[in-house]
Amino acid sequence: MMEALGAYIKTITALTIFSALACMLMPEGSFRKYVELVLGVLVLTAVINPFLRVFGTDKGHMELGLLQNQVRMEKSFLSAQDYEEMEHERISAAYGQVLEERVKEDLTKKYEDIEWVNITFCQDFEDEDYGMIQSIVISYPGENAGKIQTYAAKRYGLAEEAVTVGK
Repeated sequence: MMEALGAYIKTITALTIFSALACMLMPEGSFRKYVELVLGVLVLTAVINPFLRVFGTDKGHMELGLLQNQVRMEKSFLSAQDYEEMEHERISAAYGQVLEERVKEDLTKKYEDIEWVNITFCQDFEDEDYGMIQSIVISYPGENAGKIQTYAAKRYGLAEEAVTVGK
């Protein structure tokens, strides 16, 4: 009995240390939270496993098998290339949102009534111009559309035709 308890404690300790080290070694990013989740479930399964056996259920090994099946299914549905494409889309969407907010904030310092800004930028990760603004659409209810167009074009290094101002 004491031997089994010692093995149980060693297993939990080893899994916890392994999980902590794996989380510390993982770089920041979207995959980190998935690794933390899987390791947390693994530790939880190891902790609960003996209690399931004590209460008469033999499903102790079943949880780990279900987790392994879920990981296999996820890998089969999403290849590394699919994950990379999803990550590129998330990065581009976040970058676009921040870019629009900053440009609107910048332009409203000079023209207060700007309602919204929509920006098109280079989204090709392999292009050296990635993230560069290609065009801007500005919603402005006032009558200074020409001045705003000229100002925005000069401010962001665009041709005036690349900046559209409307109501």
